[in-house]
Amino acid sequence: MDVTHYALVTGPFVGRTSLSAVALALREAGAKVTEPDPHAAFPDALPSLETWAEALMEMIPSSPAPILVGYSVATVLAAWLAPKVGAKAVIFLDGEIPAENGPNPIFSDRVTRHLSGKVEDATLPHWSDWWTGLGLEEGLGTGPLGRDRADLVPILRAEERRFPADWLGQSLDMPQWRDMPVGYVRLSPFYDQALQDAEMLGWPVAHVDGSHLHTVLNGVETAGALMAVAGELLG
Repeated sequence: MDVTHYALVTGPFVGRTSLSAVALALREAGAKVTEPDPHAAFPDALPSLETWAEALMEMIPSSPAPILVGYSVATVLAAWLAPKVGAKAVIFLDGEIPAENGPNPIFSDRVTRHLSGKVEDATLPHWSDWWTGLGLEEGLGTGPLGRDRADLVPILRAEERRFPADWLGQSLDMPQWRDMPVGYVRLSPFYDQALQDAEMLGWPVAHVDGSHLHTVLNGVETAGALMAVAGELLG
C-alpha cells in the first residue's frame, strides 16, 4: 500500500508550532510527514532567502515523492522547491500564488509596503507584531489564538525571530512549477483573492472559514482540507 508523503513548509518567520497540529493529524490519518526546519540549521545568524531555500531542499526526502504544502509566505518556497525535490503535487495553504516563472519576492507588494514602515535597526519585527495597526490581528495575527488557546501564544512567539530587513528585497528565481498538479486551501479572508485566482486556474480548492492560524487552532480540519485537495489532485 502506497503511503502519502506530505512535506510541510512553513513561513520562515514562524516556527514548527504553526503546523505541528496539522502534521499530527496527517500522521494519525496514516500519512508520512516531513517537517523541515532551517531554524535548526541557522541557530545564530540568519542567511539569505536563497540559502534558506537551499537548506530546505536538503531536508525533504524525495522518496516517496512528496506533496509539498507551502503555508503563508512559504507558498513561494514550496513552488521553488517542488520541481527540485521531485514533488508529485504542491498545495498552497493560505498564501499568495507565486509567479509562474522569473524572480519572485518572498513577500507580496501589500505586505512589503506595510513592513517597510516597521523596520528597526535593519531588522523586521517579530511576526506576531506585523499586523498591529492594520486591524488584521483577527484574520492574520494571534487574536483568535489568544482567545481560544492562550497557552500556545508564548510558544509560538518564542519561535519567532527577527529577520534582516533586506529580505524585503530578496527573491527566488522560480523554475517551471505549474506543470505539476497544484491545489489551494484558503483559511483566512486575507487570501480570498488568491482563492479566486486558484479557482480561475481550475485548481482543486478548499475553503475553510477560519483565520490564518487555523493551522494551530484546528489542525484536524486543516489536515482534512489538505487531504481533500490532495485526493482531487491525485485521485
